[in-house]
Amino acid sequence: MKFNVFEKHLGYVFLLVVWFPAFGKTNTGKFPNVLLIQADDLGYDDLSLHGNPHLETPSLDQLGKESVQFSQFYLQNVCAPSRAALLTGRNYLRTGVTSVHAGRDYMNLDETTIAEVFKANGYITGMWGKWHSGKTNGYFPWDRGFDEAYYACLYNYFDNKGLLNGREVNTPGFTTDAITDMAISFIKKNKDQPFFAYMSHLAPHNPWRAPRHYINKYSEKGLSLPLATLYGMIDNLDHNVGRLVNTVDSLGLGSNTIIVFLSDNGPAQNSYRFGLTRTEWEGRNPSGMKGSKGSNWENGIRSTLFVRWKNKLKPAIVDRLSKIEDLFPTLVAMSGISMRDTLHLDGIDFSQEFYGQPVPGGKIYFSHHSPKGHKGTIEATRDMSTPSDPLTAAFKASFVFEHQGLAVRDGDWKFIQNQDGEQGRLYNIKADPREKNNLLHLAPGRAKSMQDDLSVWYQSILQANSYNMPVFQIGYKNRAFNQVYACSPRQITGSLENQNHYLSHWTTLKDVAQYAIKVHTPGAYEVFLIHEIDDFENYGFRLSSGHSYVESTLVDSRDRDFGTLIEGESAYWEDFDHQETFRKSIVKSSLGKIELTKNMTYLELSVTKIPARIHLEARSRVLAIHLEKQ
Repeated sequence: MKFNVFEKHLGYVFLLVVWFPAFGKTNTGKFPNVLLIQADDLGYDDLSLHGNPHLETPSLDQLGKESVQFSQFYLQNVCAPSRAALLTGRNYLRTGVTSVHAGRDYMNLDETTIAEVFKANGYITGMWGKWHSGKTNGYFPWDRGFDEAYYACLYNYFDNKGLLNGREVNTPGFTTDAITDMAISFIKKNKDQPFFAYMSHLAPHNPWRAPRHYINKYSEKGLSLPLATLYGMIDNLDHNVGRLVNTVDSLGLGSNTIIVFLSDNGPAQNSYRFGLTRTEWEGRNPSGMKGSKGSNWENGIRSTLFVRWKNKLKPAIVDRLSKIEDLFPTLVAMSGISMRDTLHLDGIDFSQEFYGQPVPGGKIYFSHHSPKGHKGTIEATRDMSTPSDPLTAAFKASFVFEHQGLAVRDGDWKFIQNQDGEQGRLYNIKADPREKNNLLHLAPGRAKSMQDDLSVWYQSILQANSYNMPVFQIGYKNRAFNQVYACSPRQITGSLENQNHYLSHWTTLKDVAQYAIKVHTPGAYEVFLIHEIDDFENYGFRLSSGHSYVESTLVDSRDRDFGTLIEGESAYWEDFDHQETFRKSIVKSSLGKIELTKNMTYLELSVTKIPARIHLEARSRVLAIHLEKQ
């Protein structure tokens, strides 16, 4: 039975049957609404519809049965890259996104988002939940085309808080429930005008958490606590997807709303504090697909895709080779709205497939989210992972193609390199969806051709506006509150080490970190340093730009307002589950006032005083530079 379920969905035995009326305005005379629902770390097999023997996902199963289901839909293997591709219709590396932390998750500000296109065509736009495309002024969702946007602090599943159009909002209860409430309210409020709604769930991303009754439901089936918690989390997600879809239908909007459901990457095997055994992992993945989140194997990059439009699309299962970038132009075309022809999209509009007219799928390129190179030199090593190093010009010059974790899908064939120590492998995915039979030696010519094509593509990425650190927008739209995350420098010197959530090892005098900025509102700014430095009273810091600078020995300001997103970042908590355990060793110190002008393009933070002796294990971390307009 398990094998048959797998073959049904991954073995290419499908029929495409759709209805053929024109897209665009419906018989109500209005442009269709779009409801885009995205899960986080939901595997292809995490649905009972796809053969999971224990999970109960009735709402998603029903949505799938009412939808066109895509069996070969692909995305990138981690979250921020996939989300950048979804929002822009372009391969994520072209958007400036490279990884998931340390400033590498910021989308270039010259990118046009799908929300901006719909908004320009008269839609009201909203999003709620996970925004992993930049967390400072100019990069927020309300700055990128969303009229209403709730930026949830990530992975805090109970009594969370976040920013609603820049204002702090608390969300009591379970986060998946709370953000769904927001989306439902938006839909009800805007039911009489075209809307574009992006429901961006955090679940079921680590840490696995769920309301107790959901966990009990699966514990009573004899499942372990980790598995019961994960499945309870997905069960709750399913319930909330059902709430959203039922809202659309109960308001009579079903035939005027395109509903899309997808994930952002494959499933993760472990969570904070616990994980799955090998047997449990195999049970979670009945299709037998290889790999997991973070890999370019099928289970890391293949996702569910449901597209429902009542009275427009008949339910079907299709095997069209599709990618996440395709959704941008396809939804624009299905809605009958316009966009500039200068966006240079990588996505392909496949809407004509719904008319029975084949649309070539093209090739799909995959890249590991962290480039491999050697900072400061032109040498590179294949096994060097660099998720937090600043992307300097010298570092970028060391990104040798042969050392990168890349893959390309071309028709039935897939070439993959530098995955799990393998320099190159070739698979026919149609015949071998579980990637068991490497055909490299049987078809060396095809492998060489696909690798050459992959190399040409990667060189185009290196020549694009890629591998960038963010440009912090100071005084954007006259906002007084500005933060520069210390872990997002464009370059660092000396002994400094960049980490996911802070810049550390301030142990050498004159060590410098430089940050790219754009000053929108010139004038005086009060400068605060948010830090976690043992014996901080014996440290001094200087912030400068050109001839303007401010310098001070660190003193505890006793101000514990660090900003919503820093306080809500669980990496700064003693206990991953409790925000009240925000570490008391994190301090905010005033450096004084600095004068900034519009022609300034950088800020330099340097250490001017250090203790005579520094203990080997002493912390010297800077979290952020806070600038308050005077």
